[in-house]
Amino acid sequence: MESGRCSQVIDTLAGPGREGRLPWVLLRPRPMDGDAVYEGDFDFLIDGARYGEILAAVFDACRRGGVSCIVRQRSPFKRQIELLDDRGRTTLELWSQAEFRASRRHGPLSRAALDYRELEAAGPAARGSLLAAVFALHLHHKRKDLDAPLTRARLAEFAARPGLEPGLKAVLQGLHDGTANLDQAHAAALACVRAHGAAMVPPWRVAARRLAAAARAALRWRARRTTAVVGPDGSGKTALIDAIRQGPDGGRYRFQRFKRFFRRPLVHIFRGEPRNVRDEKMLWLVLPVAWLYFQSSRWLSGWGKSYVLDRYFYDYLVADVRSETRPLRRIRGYRWCSALVPRPDRLVVATCPPEEILRRKREMSEASIDALYAVYLDQVARAGIPETLCCHTGVPLETSRRRVAEFLGEGSGRSS
Repeated sequence: MESGRCSQVIDTLAGPGREGRLPWVLLRPRPMDGDAVYEGDFDFLIDGARYGEILAAVFDACRRGGVSCIVRQRSPFKRQIELLDDRGRTTLELWSQAEFRASRRHGPLSRAALDYRELEAAGPAARGSLLAAVFALHLHHKRKDLDAPLTRARLAEFAARPGLEPGLKAVLQGLHDGTANLDQAHAAALACVRAHGAAMVPPWRVAARRLAAAARAALRWRARRTTAVVGPDGSGKTALIDAIRQGPDGGRYRFQRFKRFFRRPLVHIFRGEPRNVRDEKMLWLVLPVAWLYFQSSRWLSGWGKSYVLDRYFYDYLVADVRSETRPLRRIRGYRWCSALVPRPDRLVVATCPPEEILRRKREMSEASIDALYAVYLDQVARAGIPETLCCHTGVPLETSRRRVAEFLGEGSGRSS
């Protein structure tokens, strides 16, 4: 039973966060156990350059804890990781910069920001004041209701923290008591940030970052209306695909094995060896043929049904997958090939601890299983796939089927 496992995942992640082994910090205090984990979001400021480390840590905690998760990447400065168990959903919101207004005006070029590295460089003594200042700036930026119970609780907790800068402490207490307003809090918070020497990202740079993120997204190859289902052999990938096919919306999709995109045109080359072995030896030919065939087929059938693919390019960016003597490795030119892989609208990763996978099918070593999952996660972060479901298949099959059906149902209205 999946009951209450989100709390265990949060507990697993809390320690590395406090100890500085994960590059993130909780922006606003909140309860982290029991039913409280299902109420509201966990907001973290992260080191955007090390987002992959955080994603890998969350994925590993979920895989070990029997929890599915959905990774959403639709905003340039925010990623969401939604943890799923039978008691509800818990959302981690990961911000690569904490935005606020540089002045009292609210215009398109008034947004400044603070990066995680400024908090990290400030040290433990100053970090409490800077987090309180960021919270006050957040309240001003979003024009939050100061009478909301959660806001009042957070104001009281920040104001009570030892070592807080006196002017900021007074204004936070004033917000709680109704004797100060958001503009006063904004001024005191900016003064606190400057007093601690934290470098703010100016509005022009925030705007430039936003434009650069939009340009990268626009230039990315896209596989529209495509859902790819991936996972090591024995991870339960086929069962998930069957669940989609047999579900009430199965008729909306065209199901296809990714291998057909290169095996059809290369059919006469495969002789004398198992096809999987031959495929791996000829990745230099398999990948470009698959790319051309895939792109042309999607262009010709672009107005037809949406695709669900069994495997994807990501499974062919690695070599020595089933070797008993060599570890799985990424191919030469991995970065360049990754840039050319069309980004699917949705990705489903069949997730399971390695010992369970090996019990089902012993085709890969435990190290290779972990390395292949690392490649999937790298592609999720690198390509910015809008929605990824890491569906745990070590729980009852009906639960996994429900997760996939809900995920595709939620995304169907947004896919284009």
